[in-house]
Order: sequence, then structure tokens, then C-alpha cells
Amino acid sequence: MSLQKLIPLTAIVLCTVGTLGAQEAYPMYFPCRCETGEWGYVDKNNDWAIRPMYDAVLYETNGGMYPVSVKGKWGFVGVSGEPLTDVIYDAAVCEIDYRKNHYTTNYAALRSKGKWAFIDVRGTFVTEFKYDEVLILNGKYIIRMRVGKKMRSGYLTDDGKEVWND
Repeated sequence: MSLQKLIPLTAIVLCTVGTLGAQEAYPMYFPCRCETGEWGYVDKNNDWAIRPMYDAVLYETNGGMYPVSVKGKWGFVGVSGEPLTDVIYDAAVCEIDYRKNHYTTNYAALRSKGKWAFIDVRGTFVTEFKYDEVLILNGKYIIRMRVGKKMRSGYLTDDGKEVWND
């Protein structure tokens, strides 16, 4: 077997092993494209959990939020496909938690008019659109915001409070 054929299989095995034995707080769904070209999410039995009706989708965030796109705009739906936000934003950022509950990531971010804001698992905004850069990594919410000529860096706490490094 060639190395090129082995690498994708290895990646699948690693992702699968990472989820074994984890207790699910919400269902694990996987992006899937149907024969008509639309995207949705399937469950572990390969049944449609969130019906295909989107131009693009991403992996879920911790908390059961699923990023979806229609005509280049982004938003989030919940575990049963119910809208958590409108699908009107320029971009969506979330943390992929393959190991289920390894991180306590309860926020995702949306961008509008060049600024980012955070939402919680219900789709409620916990910040305004004001950050120039955001990163969700290892359960942490990194924020950067330009103030005059200076770029401030910090993070959001789990209760949505800003902590600045300067």
C-alpha cells in the first residue's frame, strides 16, 4: 500500500479513536454532501440529522452549534437543525472538539463588516461586533482589537468578560 493511501486512513482512525469512550453532552454530527450538491449533517449511523440545504457547512463546536452557509453568508443551527442565528454573517469561527467535552468551549464567533462578536450555545450575543481578530483554541477565546495605532490583545473569560494583556 502506498503512503498516499495510508495517510487519509490514518487520519480517519485518529479522529475515530479520539471520540471513543467520550460521554456525549450533545449528538456528534458530521458534515455530508448529498447527491444534489447541498450540505447537511449526518449522525454516526449515516442518517440525516440536519437535512441538506446549505451551500457549505463546517464541523461542530463544543455545545452542539453547527456552522452553515448560504450564498456566502454564515450562521449557526442547533442539534435539531433549528436556527440559532440568521445566516447573514461574513464568517463563522468555532472550535472543533473531536474528543467531545475535552474543552469547555461554549462560544463561537461571527464576523460582520470586518468586526467579530461572540455568541453562546443558544445563539445569544455575549459581545458586540468590535474585535479585529479572534481565535478559539484549546477552549480559550483569544481577542485582538485595534485602539488607535495600537493592537490590544487579550482573552474572554468563560462568562464573557474581557481580560487585556496590557
